[in-house]
Amino acid sequence: MRQVRIVPLVGPLLVLYLALEVLGAEPFDPVATAIAALAVGLAAVPLWALRRGHEHVGARRVALLGVAAGVALVRAADPRVPSLLLDFAAALALPVAGALALHLAIDAPDAPPAIARRRRLFVGLALGGALAALAALAALAPLEWLGGWLVPARWALAAPGYALGAWLVAALLRVARRRLGSTPEALAAGGAAHLGTWTALVAGGALAALVLTGRLASGALGARALVAAALGALVVGHVGMLGVRRQVHAGRNTRRVIAGGLTLGLVGAGAAQVFEEIPRQPVAVGVAVAFVLVAGAFLHRALEGLLDRVLAPYGGRLLRGAAEALEGAVAATTATELGEAVLPPLRRAVDSLDAEPLLFVVDPPCAVRIDAAGTAHLEARELPSSLHAVLEARPGEIVVAAPLVEQVVRRADLRPLVSGLESVDALCVVPLSRDRELEGALVVPRGRRRAALTLEELDALERLGRHLGGQVALLASVERSRQRTRDLVAERERLADDLEAAQEQLGRLRADAQTLKAGGATERYVEPAIAYSPAMRAVMRKVEALAPVDAPVLVVGEVATGLDRVAWRVHAASGRRGGAFVVAECASVRPERADAALFGEREEDRPGWLRLAEGGTLLLADLPALSLEAQAKLAETLATKRAVLADGTGSYAVDARVIATSRVPLGVLVAAGALDAELARRLEPLVLDVPPLRARREDLPSLVLLALDRVCRVTGRPVLGIEREALDVLLEHDWPGNHDELVSVIERAVANATGPTVTIGELPPLAPAAPPPDPWEGTWAELETRILVHALEVSAGNKSEAARRLGLKRTTFLDKLKKHGLAADRPTEPPSAHA
Repeated sequence: MRQVRIVPLVGPLLVLYLALEVLGAEPFDPVATAIAALAVGLAAVPLWALRRGHEHVGARRVALLGVAAGVALVRAADPRVPSLLLDFAAALALPVAGALALHLAIDAPDAPPAIARRRRLFVGLALGGALAALAALAALAPLEWLGGWLVPARWALAAPGYALGAWLVAALLRVARRRLGSTPEALAAGGAAHLGTWTALVAGGALAALVLTGRLASGALGARALVAAALGALVVGHVGMLGVRRQVHAGRNTRRVIAGGLTLGLVGAGAAQVFEEIPRQPVAVGVAVAFVLVAGAFLHRALEGLLDRVLAPYGGRLLRGAAEALEGAVAATTATELGEAVLPPLRRAVDSLDAEPLLFVVDPPCAVRIDAAGTAHLEARELPSSLHAVLEARPGEIVVAAPLVEQVVRRADLRPLVSGLESVDALCVVPLSRDRELEGALVVPRGRRRAALTLEELDALERLGRHLGGQVALLASVERSRQRTRDLVAERERLADDLEAAQEQLGRLRADAQTLKAGGATERYVEPAIAYSPAMRAVMRKVEALAPVDAPVLVVGEVATGLDRVAWRVHAASGRRGGAFVVAECASVRPERADAALFGEREEDRPGWLRLAEGGTLLLADLPALSLEAQAKLAETLATKRAVLADGTGSYAVDARVIATSRVPLGVLVAAGALDAELARRLEPLVLDVPPLRARREDLPSLVLLALDRVCRVTGRPVLGIEREALDVLLEHDWPGNHDELVSVIERAVANATGPTVTIGELPPLAPAAPPPDPWEGTWAELETRILVHALEVSAGNKSEAARRLGLKRTTFLDKLKKHGLAADRPTEPPSAHA
């Protein structure tokens, strides 16, 4: 800390003291005065540099560099002044200036890992300047008390020689920083020092060449000017490195200045060579000046191109690629044209034919890629979600892959983003935005490039992204408009087709609006069948056998035995499973309207049940409830496959399978005159007898659990279980009400339940089982009637067979039927014992 306080004071005072010794010499030399003043100014740099950039790396060394340059410049102000002190100070100052410039090139403004690993080598080289400083003592006059020279006189060139060598190494290090791992910010901050070092090297090298070849004396005005230019540029360039936040154009400006300096130097040297040969005539001089200007312009352009390839980041490939892409994108009118203009230059910029630059569009989601020939292809592909989220969160900011890859080990949250970058092999991703809205993204591939991106390259990509953002937004908007137009045209065509179909099916649509609600929704039949009992297994086997046969089916069973569900099983296993399953409650229609409900009528625009079930299955629940006239007409329809409208205004083909249900066996219905004989004959071949719940003991546990699940869901309660004792009670019950009684018992049990399971105490009282009827109860007439009905039932309505079973003549059997009111021509309800 003491050194920092002393240098700002001692440096300028030392240079000022030396400058006064030069200024005190006679005669007065204005050039020497100006150079001495410049030397004092350079020495005063620490007073300003430390105050401005003391927090930056290298600020102290820049201060020492200013003092060393000032001391060396004082000696160059007027070499004619004999001074042992000036010679000695200048001999030491020049190597120190070289060593400081080299040391700053190693770790200022940052220390890339590749340089840091070789830091000892460069520090040793910098320390080698001390040897050059000692060798510079040869420039001192002989000391009388030593009686001779300290070192040979030829060693006097070691001081400027070492300074030029150190500046050369420092300049090469500045050039190589982008390949050695410097950050874009550090490269931009070091641009001024880069320029100053190269200027000092060129000016110093030119001076050394001119002096060694004898073309310029060391004390001449030109020599002093070159020394002042070299040392001044070196100090000013390094001062400019302090406090720089973001110098985007530092690299480009450096190349321009170098190209300009080289052009002036080469043109000036050439002009000096031929100056004496030019005649002193106005025309000749004018022609020579014009030639020099034209040659200088061509030389400057050539030098700029050469320096762009040598000094620009990555040979200037990406800069040229971005400029070429920006120029070609102007004329693009489609996404593919834009891809062909932008993507090939980016592929060439990364020096790899295998690299795949991509142009993503957010809406509509697509991507443009190019093949090996540079032809663009548009494909449906979305921008990776991790990249999309980052680009939207940081609008306008380029996502660079290299620093994220280095941080992913320490930050797990970056892994999705790094994976997204690796999936497209990205060097960086440029957002394409307009009004801070993300319109797309440009993926610059990594290719063979391993060097970090510079601020100059990032600025070029940002300019390209800003231009492409507006262009992509316009193209995407046009594409969205075209897509909407195509969708509208397709929608219009679809609506026209729908309208035509609607007009053709107007009757069916009106019929759908009048679909009977009898039977409920089809979804209630899709529950899995519970058939563990032998009786129910037999029913399911018979369902599988009858389903493929496209013929009417009669399902017979007691109340609440699930006849409609069995009918649904037949439909679902048949070839008509894809058609409608229409449930018609025959008991819900008045007898006089049964014909209209079944077959439809044109005047009322009612299609009828058979028309509604076209292509599917019609379930006639409680078939005996239909009037006998409707039954007879239905039998005829089943025979002819053609139905006549109820009002007689027309007929139509029937394409529906009929399934009927009945609570009474077929024979009893025919014997009682409740069912048309012809219809019974049509239904008789395919009959399904559904067992009551008391015959399905093995199915009861599953039915109980299913009922519990349904009731709990309906009431919004957690699904309950049931204790074994309670289940045993349910298993022992005969269930005269079949499934309806079971559901009612479970509903009341769930309502009573207070725990996770239904207990035996929470079961409601069960209805006592009805005692079996006494076959001998009643009068003789009643007993004889029951015997006749039973004979008809077991004989399926065949009177001859029934007479044979009873051992009666057929005529006697018919007389008894007439006697008890069981004749077919006199329909009556069967006795209550058999109802």
